[in-house]
Amino acid sequence: MRKRQLWVAGFVALAIAAGVGYAMVGAAQKRAQQRQVGQLVADSTERLRQALTAKADTELVAAIDANLKATRAPRDPALADAAEQYIISAREIAKRRIEVERLTRQAAASRAALAGHMTHAANRRGDAWMRDALALKKRVENDHFELGITLKALYDLLYNLPDAEKRLEPRLGAALLLEPGLTDSARRQAQADAKRAAEELDRARNIR
Repeated sequence: MRKRQLWVAGFVALAIAAGVGYAMVGAAQKRAQQRQVGQLVADSTERLRQALTAKADTELVAAIDANLKATRAPRDPALADAAEQYIISAREIAKRRIEVERLTRQAAASRAALAGHMTHAANRRGDAWMRDALALKKRVENDHFELGITLKALYDLLYNLPDAEKRLEPRLGAALLLEPGLTDSARRQAQADAKRAAEELDRARNIR
């Protein structure tokens, strides 16, 4: 009986030790995953800052996308989910920045082509000239439509970015996230760009 009691006590002690060890390993894994998520968020923030203050490019977007794919925290799924939402927003903002730059150049080229055509051979405007003019005007309209849609999408993404940040700030701190002043400035810039594009479209429509 005495041996059995000792055996049972030893088994219980071993089970407790195993449970404590498992909990310690789990806690260590959770902390490591949290640190990794924090590093990925910080890197995504820096790349988003570059996209808004310098120039966005496909390599920058690819780097943010790689961060998104690496954001895993099985021990803290709520943190991982919040980080994914934030990094997705950063990636989509950078993408729209690239598109805005491309479409701005494209719209400017279309307006220039239209203006050049409208001033060319003013006294010899036949059917072929008119067909070309209509095609150029349509291209201007299409380019400005795409630019307007993209600027609106960029504005909306910037407007909603603070919602993603609110989920992360209590866990990671504000220092790892994009500063509110930069978000506000980028949003105002998107509005100003949209207004300027609309004015340029109006001027192009009035070319005779």
